[in-house]
Amino acid sequence: MTKRHARLPAAAALLILLIGSASAEPLTNLFMLHHSTGRNIIQEGDVREWIADYNAGHGTQFDFWDHDYNYIGLSNPNGAYTGDSYAIPDDNTDPDGLLTLWTTPNGARDQILANHQVIAFKSCYPASNIETDDEMWMRFYWYTQMRDVFDQYPEKVFVVMSQPPRHRLATNADEARRARAFANFIKSDTYLAGHDNVVCIDLFNELANPDDGSATANMLRYEYERSHYDEDSHPNVLANETVGPWFAARLLEAAATLDRATGVATPARADLRLSNHPNPFNPRTTVAFSLDAPAHVELAVYDLSGARVARLAHGTYPAGDHAVAWDGRDTRGNPLSSGIYMARAIAGGAVQTRRMTLVR
Repeated sequence: MTKRHARLPAAAALLILLIGSASAEPLTNLFMLHHSTGRNIIQEGDVREWIADYNAGHGTQFDFWDHDYNYIGLSNPNGAYTGDSYAIPDDNTDPDGLLTLWTTPNGARDQILANHQVIAFKSCYPASNIETDDEMWMRFYWYTQMRDVFDQYPEKVFVVMSQPPRHRLATNADEARRARAFANFIKSDTYLAGHDNVVCIDLFNELANPDDGSATANMLRYEYERSHYDEDSHPNVLANETVGPWFAARLLEAAATLDRATGVATPARADLRLSNHPNPFNPRTTVAFSLDAPAHVELAVYDLSGARVARLAHGTYPAGDHAVAWDGRDTRGNPLSSGIYMARAIAGGAVQTRRMTLVR
């Protein structure tokens, strides 16, 4: 994996970016405002590593900064805490807090606008507890007010992220339905059409069960639950490893939103094909994947609880056919017991899974 050194100094001495028109230069300074769920996506989903590998493969120079709770503050493109904080008003990134951040004069807004070009922000999972339709409509209004502010900065891209869903033990069908409606609104033409510098990354849809009328519709997917027995709504490692590369690809795409003629290389959505043979196997199988374009690939094996038991590939691969042997052992070299395992490959924002049966 390509490792990089920071090109910009710590936040106390951040360069105030002198941005010309969007068509004059690509937008390379990426930023995300979040709390714990976002932190887990970035760290467990290897977001910085995916961006670094994309830079190495495409000759680009995207830098990714992020801001956690105020007491944690700003992290630089190497992922190191800078010791500086933007002092988000009341440390509040719920919808009402974001309204305050973007629609009222405050130092946090000034610093974010001065220091970053592509600005992503999200609420955490409590935002999916929407108790009434009136509350849901109020949020629509709040986000429209924020968008009116974004229109005043046409040289920047604002990435509005939908909130994560709640654990099935922490919500109910009506709240989950409203959470879906809220997420759908901020990705709709009603919200986005005519506002070229505003885009949506729909995190809710990536993490939630489909809106299919089932008892757990629009709630955190069972396989993404950190625990099946309590209501902790933080998505688990499997969720973050799945969403991380997808988020990195969508954020890089957002950098090219203003003008596709700027020369910004956007991530290819690779055509990914995954297979293994033999299947069932004892104890060795070959896991094969094919790419229609060069891509960073993460290939791993998981048990049915969602725990990763083996990592088979991690790096940039050229277009074509590739194969990796797996001997039925975990990352420590211990033989795994008979059972069903899932191979999962992620490449260029595409995800494929393959069910494999180990028979000893």
